[in-house]
Amino acid sequence: PAMHEAYRVLKQNRVAVMFYGWTKVDAFFEAWKEAGFQPVGHIVFRKAYSSKSRFLNYQHEQAFLLAKGRPPLPKQPLGDVLDMPYSGNKLHPTQKPVAALAPLVRSFTLPRELVLDPFAGSASSCAAALLTGRKYIGIELDAEYFHQASARLERVQERLAAKKRTSQVLIPTLR
Repeated sequence: PAMHEAYRVLKQNRVAVMFYGWTKVDAFFEAWKEAGFQPVGHIVFRKAYSSKSRFLNYQHEQAFLLAKGRPPLPKQPLGDVLDMPYSGNKLHPTQKPVAALAPLVRSFTLPRELVLDPFAGSASSCAAALLTGRKYIGIELDAEYFHQASARLERVQERLAAKKRTSQVLIPTLR
């Protein structure tokens, strides 16, 4: 049901980036296709660390790039393999680093457009939106994670406001 809602609220001719666990790819793919999404790309995020070890050391995450309609092609397409530095997972068990998400936001949205994350967790995608001049809506069901994400976004907004203030300071010159 969440994928139908994601499709419904996504603007026509836009894309969604959907992370997924490889063990559930069939269920995710079926839900995306049933909702109306068309896969237009697959992204692998290379990690220098293992998030889990079983038969293999899991050193990547993946996401599908899903389209609604016919979105415009980016001016400078990203590679389909991107680095994912370690976030520390201090705020959420599946926390993504802003540095890995910001290029996606820049590539697939325009300044001042809206980024929606219906599974916000630590709000990394919302922080990436703020830092790239976009608006955001983040939805998080878990109250503890919601409060941590809200505090994080307040810190990001404060840093951006402080940076803006320092860039607007006039320095008098001597004549």
